[in-house]
Amino acid sequence: MSHELEINDDGVVRMAYADREIPWHRLGTPMAGLQTAEAMLTAAQADFDVVLADVAAVDGNGNVLYNGEGLGAEPVKIDNSRATIRVNPDGSFDGLATVGTRFVVEQNKDCLLRALDIVGASKGDAVVDTVGVLRGGREFFACLDLGSLVIDPNGINDTIDRYLLVQNGHDGRTPITFANTPIRAVCKNTVVFGLRKAKSIFRAKHTRNADKAVEAARDVLNISVAWAQGFQEMAEKLLRIPVPAGSRQFDSVFNTVFPDSSSFTDRQRDHRDEVQITMRGLYASPKNAAGYGYNGWSTYNAFAEYFDHKREGDADAKAASSMNHTSWVSKNKQKVQQTILSMA
Repeated sequence: MSHELEINDDGVVRMAYADREIPWHRLGTPMAGLQTAEAMLTAAQADFDVVLADVAAVDGNGNVLYNGEGLGAEPVKIDNSRATIRVNPDGSFDGLATVGTRFVVEQNKDCLLRALDIVGASKGDAVVDTVGVLRGGREFFACLDLGSLVIDPNGINDTIDRYLLVQNGHDGRTPITFANTPIRAVCKNTVVFGLRKAKSIFRAKHTRNADKAVEAARDVLNISVAWAQGFQEMAEKLLRIPVPAGSRQFDSVFNTVFPDSSSFTDRQRDHRDEVQITMRGLYASPKNAAGYGYNGWSTYNAFAEYFDHKREGDADAKAASSMNHTSWVSKNKQKVQQTILSMA
């Protein structure tokens, strides 16, 4: 399987990902959970500028061809064509592709910020799961983690999949793309697969009309921005609910999700005890209570981490359950949330 991620001369791979799930290729920079767009772009070295330049002819030795001689000589230019050029921090340039004269550059950063606008998130919200550069800088992708959200833009209790896939290109062929998909993009193949599995896709050409894309994309993708406010309010409520380590509050959540039974065999009881020890460890970890305090928000994320990644089972099956809004995993996460909120 080819990942097509760009690898620098020093071996650094231009990709960053939230470390709660390691990509299949095990490449890129791991980040502590979901991050802001700025942090992920920097970690992935994807926040470079691309400019347009005229295309000149060169001979087989790399020398520019000129019409005429002396000071008045002009390079032989290719009509109706431009080149996309990456500007590197050290002042050097990388030629990316030739494009038409109507092509308008969409910077990677601007494309990702448009995606935040589409889902109603702000620039500083930590919702970015992956960012990567493909094909030597000619393509860019990112994934926003929307969580298990339920939206109701048309009064029909519609649902959206977990990720908003973002794709941008500097090759004249890859459009500005936003797709609501259950697939986490970590390479070229998963970008293609994510688009294939997408519930809805919005594409815009790199023209001067691209600035009008945000509102149109939101309509096409059928995404309501109301979820962002509701999610923030829920998170703030959970943060205000104290859940001390080893407390009856934490045990209450655990017992609700993993109820005890007098009919359990010794093996079942041992397994439940092992899960409880695992849950307490997850709760106390830097990703949860040690980083964000002993509260309902950390409790919720500890249980979500267990269901999504730490429980026994096949990785693909776990991912499918986490992405399915009607699965027992999603229902248990909702049960965790409701149990914690009832403590307020």
